[in-house]
Amino acid sequence: MPQPHSLRQRGFTLIELLVVIAIIAVLIALLLPAVQQAREAARRSQCKNNLKQLGLALHNYHDTTNILPCTIHTDFSWGAQPSSNHKGSWLVRLLPYLDQAPMYNNLNFVGDTEYQSALPSGQQAHSVIISAFICPSDDHSGVWANGSPLTAADDGQNRALSNYSASMGSQNNSPCGTHNNYFGTGPDVRGDTLDPGRISGVIGHLAWAARLRDITDGTSNTIAIGEVRPKCEAHLRAGWVGFNALYTGTGVAINFNTCEGTPGSGSGCNQFSGQWGASQGFKSIHVGGAHFVLCDGSVRFISENVDMVNYQRLGDRRDGQPVTEF
Repeated sequence: MPQPHSLRQRGFTLIELLVVIAIIAVLIALLLPAVQQAREAARRSQCKNNLKQLGLALHNYHDTTNILPCTIHTDFSWGAQPSSNHKGSWLVRLLPYLDQAPMYNNLNFVGDTEYQSALPSGQQAHSVIISAFICPSDDHSGVWANGSPLTAADDGQNRALSNYSASMGSQNNSPCGTHNNYFGTGPDVRGDTLDPGRISGVIGHLAWAARLRDITDGTSNTIAIGEVRPKCEAHLRAGWVGFNALYTGTGVAINFNTCEGTPGSGSGCNQFSGQWGASQGFKSIHVGGAHFVLCDGSVRFISENVDMVNYQRLGDRRDGQPVTEF
């Protein structure tokens, strides 16, 4: 009698299993970059939206005060803390126009605003992260521990950061800036003057900022705010409230490497501290350039390969030269 065939389940061979694993690995390798690109696109979109909100706040502030927000301090006591002459950065002025009125109302405008302001909880205001001031693409936690290396009194403080800084334009800022004071309209180093005739852009280092009528080149042809990276410039580590933090120029190329701890930095002009003409330039972690708010409130992404003379035209509010495509 013929024997019935036994029923047996056939499994995967080792070779088949290895092929399946290899296919899955290839699919993952193809998928991960796409996922990372999608995440970066979302972060970049959020960064752009932050700048749109800052541009809107600028105009609302100007509508109310007839002037753009300025950093308020009137002396040269950069490291002397506390000082009643130090009333915080231009971002402090914008807080009520960014749904941050409670923070603004808790700031100390009698003493040193950045050093002596605290919330009812006891938390120091300078340590409070404000998401509207942070580009989610940048590689920091939102706080710079132990303060700015420029001011001894900041040591030990946790300073909440900003990735956005106002433009002093093509201002003299030695050493290392390749196009500083390009049109001769900003001769005072870092805008250390209250004379608007000696400041190239829309903000100075002391208590001065432009009115829209002062931007004779046109608001759509002049930079108001741009992206910056605290890892790449020492002043920025004093945070969003810091009176000696958020003033940046166009005298050096976008994304010029002064970022501490990165390949190619640490010597010559590629330093985060000391070489202010190079480090106090606009930078982002986005590939190929950085976002900027123009004085009309629009947001543009400007390539790091932009023609440098045209870039100075965008930085200077009154050079009188036509801006070409950028």
